[in-house]
Amino acid sequence: MYKVVISPSANADLFNALKYIAYELENPSAAEKLADGVDRCYAALEEMPAAHELCRDPVLRRLGYRRYSVDNYIVIFRIVEKAKEVRVVHFFHMTQDYLSALKNEL
Repeated sequence: MYKVVISPSANADLFNALKYIAYELENPSAAEKLADGVDRCYAALEEMPAAHELCRDPVLRRLGYRRYSVDNYIVIFRIVEKAKEVRVVHFFHMTQDYLSALKNEL
């Protein structure tokens, strides 16, 4: 069993997405569906994080970044075996250029 550690950036990303869906799009049921999907994602990452694909980008792949799709969003994470942790680093909408955003943080 792994401990899922969610970065402040990932928490902010998710909060902003849920707020946008619930209030800007005026679709609280869609926001709740997304929140439930993220909860299922985190539960799956606790059990078998390596079952999810490595990022396709060669730099991110070499650094061990993986992705998990939840509806129209992508959860980006890394596995830290020594600590038995899954570190969720960001949460992006599929239309966002998450590769550039992640590479800028490296």
